[in-house]
Amino acid sequence: MKLLVVSAVAGLIFSLAGTTPAHTAKTESNPTADPGEKTERSIPVSPQLTVTLCVASGTLRVRGWEKNELRVTSADAGHIEFRRLDKVKEPTTPAWRVDVMVSDSAPKPNAKIMDCQALADVDMQVPAGATVQVQTRDGDITIAGVSAAYAGSQNGNIVIERVTKIIEAGSVGGSISLKDSSGRVNLSSAGGIVEVANVKPASEEDTFEVGTVSGDIQLDRVSNPKVMAKTVNGTVTMTGPLARSGNYSFTNMTGDVVLALPHDSSFQLNAKVSERRDIVSDFALKYLEAPTPPPAAAPAKVDSVSKPGTPAPPAAAGGKAPVAKGHPPHKTGPIIAPIPVEKPATVVPYALRRVTAICGSGDATISVASFGGTVRLKKI
Repeated sequence: MKLLVVSAVAGLIFSLAGTTPAHTAKTESNPTADPGEKTERSIPVSPQLTVTLCVASGTLRVRGWEKNELRVTSADAGHIEFRRLDKVKEPTTPAWRVDVMVSDSAPKPNAKIMDCQALADVDMQVPAGATVQVQTRDGDITIAGVSAAYAGSQNGNIVIERVTKIIEAGSVGGSISLKDSSGRVNLSSAGGIVEVANVKPASEEDTFEVGTVSGDIQLDRVSNPKVMAKTVNGTVTMTGPLARSGNYSFTNMTGDVVLALPHDSSFQLNAKVSERRDIVSDFALKYLEAPTPPPAAAPAKVDSVSKPGTPAPPAAAGGKAPVAKGHPPHKTGPIIAPIPVEKPATVVPYALRRVTAICGSGDATISVASFGGTVRLKKI
């Protein structure tokens, strides 16, 4: 058997080509300011702004507001600079693509600021319709009230709330929390828990994908029409009603899959479980095929295989990561690049049972592959 593991973020891709000077900010950085005094800068922007921010270490907090203004503040940074990427002829035109450059101290005259080098906590306020692309190596990220959020942290937690169109986030060593949002979702964590609550599609095509290596996945009231959850060593739990004609796929190597559904749920179950593990159901299941085990197969191997539309592995430090094909629709935005994980797993060396059953009229489709755990269907 092959398990596609979507794991943690290694980096974001920021497009820096073709910059033009930023519009004069309302507040300049002050190289002679007292320690602890905030550095602040702002600029008029389009309501559909795309903004990027990257630091080496520090907590990033992003909040959407009703003003058509980008405001960045930091008590740690010595200098904040805006680089416009929109190539407008008139510099007074509100910016619609901006790269926020943060440095620990004021640069020398004519010196170039190196991106992603600062050690600083940064607060950023953007229009509610903005697309936000942020990255920190060591630090937490919080994003709330924007149109699209792309976030990556190697050693920090990510919290995202009230995003309306696109969410992509990943952490190598931290957890991810997403709630009260809508749109297309792709989340990945190597060693942390992923918790999701109250997420719905913004369009009929919006998929929901989540993957971990050794962390639990907890989904509550996810109504996207296509849901895919994959883990190597963790428990997958989903609570809430099924989308009509929805398609749900759960893959787990050594942990349980627990689905807590309303008592009137209607679905077809396609399960693949070890013959030494059970399918425990509160629902009356009508078997469409006899649940007899096939001939014994060789032990499964965990392969890291990229699927169409999945971002490619990140480049080495200092290089550029390859651009994934089929990535919608922000071509100049970052790509959340999963690390392919080839992790030895405890795999039972005996046969699997294949079970096909129906509950009610079978409106939704639930596919489960659990090689070392129990599948539980609970009524709520």
